[in-house]
Amino acid sequence: MADIPQILGQLAQAEDPTEVIKAHVLQEGGLWLEPGEQVRSLVEIQLCGLVGIGPGVAAAVDDWIVQARHAVQKAEIAASE
Repeated sequence: MADIPQILGQLAQAEDPTEVIKAHVLQEGGLWLEPGEQVRSLVEIQLCGLVGIGPGVAAAVDDWIVQARHAVQKAEIAASE
């Protein structure tokens, strides 16, 4: 969980959020495959124990960001109780 706020901070300043997520996935030893232009696929990003899913890379990154923000909020609420 400690990495999630750091990644969100990097994403907030990033020109291309996809490249930030890609770098972190690869840094953790994950696999990053780029779908071909003519290939329709569902993309899944697994990073920091969270999963982002979408009909393309950008949508999956956006979904991961939503999941990450939710996880941070949930952790903050739990810490305040």
